Amino acid sequence: MKVCFPVMADEGTASQIYGHFASAPLFVIVDTDTLQSGSIANCDPEAPLVGCDPFRALRHQALDGIVVGGIGDESVRVMNICGFRVFRASSSSVAENLTLFEANGLPEVEMAQSQLEGRCDAGSGAQTCSHGVH
Repeated sequence: MKVCFPVMADEGTASQIYGHFASAPLFVIVDTDTLQSGSIANCDPEAPLVGCDPFRALRHQALDGIVVGGIGDESVRVMNICGFRVFRASSSSVAENLTLFEANGLPEVEMAQSQLEGRCDAGSGAQTCSHGVH
């Protein structure tokens, strides 16, 4: 299986999960069978200077899951439309979350209806984007 993690720097399975999916600089993709990994910049490969674009960065990948620290409703919706399941990380460690993912130990992210609470409320309301996970 191939699992994707938003990260600041590519350190393979030693990478730390970046706190917010849409603005992560890179995505590390780990093959669970071989533990080999590679990274993809969070941008449109055809227009890399335009900025973050997880949809265009990941759209041609064959992913069995995306494990995130924080993610907004719109990104969840778009990733689900692309056929990707999104899971909530239990810590900032890619290695720890990879083990939990393989054991079906991570919860799938559900739409939080964040538009009802305001966008990112930094943890003060009922619906948060989990920016505290870095």
